[in-house]
Amino acid sequence: MIDLLDSIKRKEVEISINRKLSRLAKTKNEDEFYEKFDQTFEQMEPHAGPTGDALKSVRNSFQRRHPLTQVARLLLQERLSKRARKKLTQNFFGNWIMEANKRDKLEKQGFKAPWFFVISPTNACNLHCYGCYAHEYPKNQELSFSDLGRILREAEEVGIRFLTISGGEPFYYRDKETGKTILDLAKVHNNMFFQVYTNGTLLDEKTIERLARLGNMALAISQEGMEKETDERRGKGVWEKICKARENLSQAGVLHGFSVTVTRENAEIVTSDKFVNDLMARKVSFGWYFIYIPIGKEPATELMPTPEQRNNLRKKVWEWRSKKPIFIGDFWDDGPWVGGCIAGGRKYFHINSNGDIEPCVFIHFAVDNIFDLWKKGKGLREAINSPFFLSIRKKQLGNDNWLTPCTIIDEPEYLREAVNEHNAYPTHEGAETIIQGKIAQYLDEYSKQVRDLTREEFEKMCNGGYDTDNIHLSEVIKNHKKRNEKEFEIQSSKIANSG
Repeated sequence: MIDLLDSIKRKEVEISINRKLSRLAKTKNEDEFYEKFDQTFEQMEPHAGPTGDALKSVRNSFQRRHPLTQVARLLLQERLSKRARKKLTQNFFGNWIMEANKRDKLEKQGFKAPWFFVISPTNACNLHCYGCYAHEYPKNQELSFSDLGRILREAEEVGIRFLTISGGEPFYYRDKETGKTILDLAKVHNNMFFQVYTNGTLLDEKTIERLARLGNMALAISQEGMEKETDERRGKGVWEKICKARENLSQAGVLHGFSVTVTRENAEIVTSDKFVNDLMARKVSFGWYFIYIPIGKEPATELMPTPEQRNNLRKKVWEWRSKKPIFIGDFWDDGPWVGGCIAGGRKYFHINSNGDIEPCVFIHFAVDNIFDLWKKGKGLREAINSPFFLSIRKKQLGNDNWLTPCTIIDEPEYLREAVNEHNAYPTHEGAETIIQGKIAQYLDEYSKQVRDLTREEFEKMCNGGYDTDNIHLSEVIKNHKKRNEKEFEIQSSKIANSG
């Protein structure tokens, strides 16, 4: 009966929000848009539950007309089809609000669900980019469509409704038994929202038409800079293909963004205003920056951006977020905003194409495999609270500089200790080079340089030097520290008591 009432309430909220967003899409000018959006948030607040503070913060940003709120206006008024808007309503806004109570109850029981996780159905790809971590996994390794479905059902049970699909190339995936693809997965699990990292070369008109009908997939298309940089790494003609794909995605009303791996060679171009302005001209709404990690095909430490280049990346991303209508995230340098490293199940983890459950897409070590867990009558919940994952999270509590959050390249001793303490196995041949030998020696020196360069800046953030009238970063950092400690205490004590 309770489930039925929750279902009815969820449907009512979804219908209400969808109607309001539909009206927003039809507003005539910016003033009317912001006025009606504020009314929408005001009506959502009574249903927000544990997400109430976050909702108020978002509402405040809209009231101030922060440049990032322009992204919402562009999406609703220009860039999203009616179907995509509806699925965002159901699977993002609705679930964000309605699933909050479920996550809150689980947290009181000693389980904290991460925001999302990444799953790689296949490691196969139609390109052969140097430095790609997926090349190191055994060839022809993939998860079956039925196994993917079971994993997603477990995710829904713990309140995870947002999933990232990576690879290999996700659109290259075909289930060996049924021939089904990730588009079929999105159709079956239409109450979830998916972000897909893709090279963009397989996005033909038929695929884009289906994406438009589904409405619950956003694409992060990989590029290395402009045409020269992209074609040098990915192959001649790739730039032209992804530009055409972006044009067709925009016409179809499909949400799309970008993904960039920052190297020493492309750092200047991908942090230039020319680069981000070109993305906005192509109606790109979001994007993610990744630091090159020396793993994968022919790992090369000389490709890692210098500490100075990385520091400049942070400055540019933070500047763009305050001035331009595009959302950009930097998984390394945004540590102060998200509470440090998000890996190890704190905010996310990775399941590779063999079912190994890794702390991060770049940490190719595991203690659990989903198939082994299923044989024992266990699953995702146990993997998220595994001693290996908890060990990484515990070590991160001692990190006093969230501008160096990474367990691989910033605090490499954390990963080495956790792997050794819990006998974590490498998930492919050669994975161990990241924690021993020449690469490990290089990372020791690199991490010291980055810490020395950024320590004073992070202390300045903690002491209010980055606070503004609207956003107090010092309070954000302080609250994350308290939250991290509380979550770890709850989870670790629950494990101890169950043992």
